[in-house]
Amino acid sequence: MRDDDLAELVALIANWEVARWVSSVPHPYSEADGREWIALVRQDHANGRPRRFAIALKEADRVIGGVGLDGSTGDESDEPSLGYWLGQSFWGNGYGREAVAAVIDYGFQTLGIETIRAYTDPSNAASQKVLLHCGLMHVGEIELTKPTRHGARRAPLFRISRPSQL
Repeated sequence: MRDDDLAELVALIANWEVARWVSSVPHPYSEADGREWIALVRQDHANGRPRRFAIALKEADRVIGGVGLDGSTGDESDEPSLGYWLGQSFWGNGYGREAVAAVIDYGFQTLGIETIRAYTDPSNAASQKVLLHCGLMHVGEIELTKPTRHGARRAPLFRISRPSQL
């Protein structure tokens, strides 16, 4: 992440169509929020075992979202939790699947994680489709400690376990 990514980052995540699906992100999203997230990403990488990443277009080296294994678990579980978001203009191009698959692989191969979980707003069918496409299985529901922005108190839970051959 570079300082010149700040304006694009804020514009992308401040969009209500994005933020409404990501309860852990403040809305409205400010430059101060963006600077804090960039600092967390940089600190994570400086520590040598990062769990947060910007999603960038390869061709343009332009930030289009974020992904990580430090997301909210929804129910205070200790399991590593996958979270991701993409700017609205980048939806439907396979970038979410590519980022989620890469962070899962990284979690298993580099961090040695055994199980990764994710949950979505019950109404977010597109995100559920991405998780299923990337090998996560729908394993039930969780009772959320904090409701989603749409008021849901329960959410679908997805999990994937480390392949035994790794």
